Amino acid sequence: MSVTKRVLPSGNVTWRAKVFFERRVIAQRSFARRVDAKRWEADQLAKLDTGSWIDPTRGRITFAALAEEWQGSRGHLAVRSQETTRFLLDKYVIGEIGAFPIAAISAADVERAMSAMTARGLATATRRRALSMIRLVLDYAIRDRRLSVNVARMVSLPRGGTKREPHWLRPEQLGRLVMAVPPLCQPVVLFLGLTGCRFSEMAALRVDDVVQTPHGLGVRVHRAATQSKRTSGAVFGPTKTHQTRTVPVPAALDAYVRTRVAGTAPGGYLFPSPTGGVWTNTNFRARSRWMEATRRAGVEGTTIHDLRHTAASLLIAAGADVKAVQVILGHSTATMTMDLYGHLFSEATWQAMERLPAIPLMEAPLAIEAPNSPPSSASVQ
Repeated sequence: MSVTKRVLPSGNVTWRAKVFFERRVIAQRSFARRVDAKRWEADQLAKLDTGSWIDPTRGRITFAALAEEWQGSRGHLAVRSQETTRFLLDKYVIGEIGAFPIAAISAADVERAMSAMTARGLATATRRRALSMIRLVLDYAIRDRRLSVNVARMVSLPRGGTKREPHWLRPEQLGRLVMAVPPLCQPVVLFLGLTGCRFSEMAALRVDDVVQTPHGLGVRVHRAATQSKRTSGAVFGPTKTHQTRTVPVPAALDAYVRTRVAGTAPGGYLFPSPTGGVWTNTNFRARSRWMEATRRAGVEGTTIHDLRHTAASLLIAAGADVKAVQVILGHSTATMTMDLYGHLFSEATWQAMERLPAIPLMEAPLAIEAPNSPPSSASVQ
C-alpha cells in the first residue's frame, strides 16, 4: 500500500503517503487524516501522468548553485558568450538572490534585485541582460523538473533609453577615415567598411581562407577571434551565427589580398597586427589611434562597428537585394536584415511625404513665437 498508518509513541495516529515511480519512492509525506494522504497521493500521481510533477526536494538548491550548473551546460557556446553571462551573474545577480533556494524565490525577490541594480546606476541594457540571465537559469530548472513556474518571467524587462540607430559613413567619409589611420590599419578599415564583416571575423581570417570562385576572389568566413573579457587576448571559435559564408573581396582590396596570399606562408593572417599576430579590438584601437583618426577625418563618434553599418548602406545603395546583404553581412535571417536596414531598401516613406497635398497658407509668413513670449508689436491693437 502507498498510504500506511503509523502510531506514534505519543499515541497519535498519522498516515504516511508515498509516491512510487519506476519501483522507487520519489516523494513521501505524513498527514493527520487518511483522506488527506490519499488526496495528496492522487494529486502527485496525476502530475506524473501529465509530466508536470516536480520533485520538491530538488527545489532546495540555491540560485547560485543552479546558476553554476547552468553555466556548465553552456560549454558549446562561444567563450565570449560564456564570459559575458558569468560576468553578469557574478557581479549583479548572485549577490542579490544567490543564497535563495530556487523554490522560494518570488517575483518580488527578482523585482527587488532589479531595483538594487537601478540604485547602482546600471544602464538599462545591462539590467535587461541581467534579468534575461535570471530567466534563463530558472528556465533550466523547469526543464530539469525542479520548478513548475519561472517567476522571473512575471517581471517586465526594464525600460528606458533608446537603442542607438545604426550610423554609417558616406563613401567620401569612409575614404577620409581610411587615409587618416596608419598604413598598416588601412586595409582593415577598408575591408570592414566594404564587406561588413564583424571585427572578430576579420581578425580570424588567414590566407588559407582566400578562395577563387567563378565570380572572382572571395574569403571564406568560418571562424571568429573574439577578445576575452578575462585575459583581453583573442579566443578563437565559430562565427556569431555558427555559419560559414563566402564574402566577395572588394575591388579596392583585390591587389592587397593577392599580394598577401602570394607572400605569406600558409596559416598566416590575412590582416596581421604589427607583430604578425591577431588583431584584438583593444590593440587595433590603440595602433590605429582610432579616436584621433575619426576626429581628423571629420567623423568623430564613429565606432568600429559602424563600419559594418557603412558596408550595409553602400551595398543597398549599389542595388543589392535583401538576400545578398544578409549573406555578405552574415545575418542569421533576412528578417533581421530588414529590421535593421529595411528603411534603406525602400523610398516609400519619403515618396509618401512628397505626395501630401499642398496646404494653402496666408500670404504673410506664419509667426511662430516661443511659449510665454510677449506679444509682438504687430499683434497689439
